[in-house]
Amino acid sequence: MTQNTQLVKSIILTLKNKLVVVPNAAIAEIISVQDVLKQKDTPKWLLGKARWRGVDLPVVSYEAAGGEEAQKVNLNTQVAVMYSANDEEDRSYPYFGLAIHGVPHVSTFSREQIKADVHASEEHPMVAQVVRINGAAAGILDIHAIEKMLHQAAA
Repeated sequence: MTQNTQLVKSIILTLKNKLVVVPNAAIAEIISVQDVLKQKDTPKWLLGKARWRGVDLPVVSYEAAGGEEAQKVNLNTQVAVMYSANDEEDRSYPYFGLAIHGVPHVSTFSREQIKADVHASEEHPMVAQVVRINGAAAGILDIHAIEKMLHQAAA
């Protein structure tokens, strides 16, 4: 008898003291940045823009969006370059960068390993849902919400 187990290939990103999960296909590349140009009159969570493959890449801070102190950008700053989830008609941000800490981990999970965390009380504007993966708490990154935040910051 064959078992119908659906596997989800994901990347776990470490963001200071939190873990977030994104589909493997959502990340274009992990890069090191050192020059992030801060723009005037932008929210604290928008660290600025970096150049990546000829594109101005807005770099966001998960921590600052959640009300914490934004990390300092230096030679060791790693950024997960994310693909846009917008449709073809709205490609004002084809990519954005998410400042991360630590080394990303590629993992494959079954549906049974990922459970909604019904006891999670923390809300974050960049998280779609808090889950438990094999018992460990993690947030599922909300790419649409981040893009909406970028559009509102640009307005």
